[in-house]
Amino acid sequence: MLKRLFRKKAAAPADARCVECPLAACASGCRAAILRMDCDQDEATRLRGMGLFEGSCIQVVDSRNGMLLEVKGARLALGQALASAIRVLPLAG
Repeated sequence: MLKRLFRKKAAAPADARCVECPLAACASGCRAAILRMDCDQDEATRLRGMGLFEGSCIQVVDSRNGMLLEVKGARLALGQALASAIRVLPLAG
């Protein structure tokens, strides 16, 4: 019994990796980096014109009805389907 109480907890594996997810899965307040855009070329060009690039850091302002994002001080609204096509890496803090 005492051994179980004082047993050291296993450390996280050294090769633990962060997991990418669709932007649509991020909650309000989440900060993330854009990894890729899995949408057609015209849509990707339109998003880049609005300031969404691979490597850009974004913050989700609201995720209730579609996505409201803050990108470089500007706010952008995206529909749920388009947000699902954008793959991001959530950032800590």
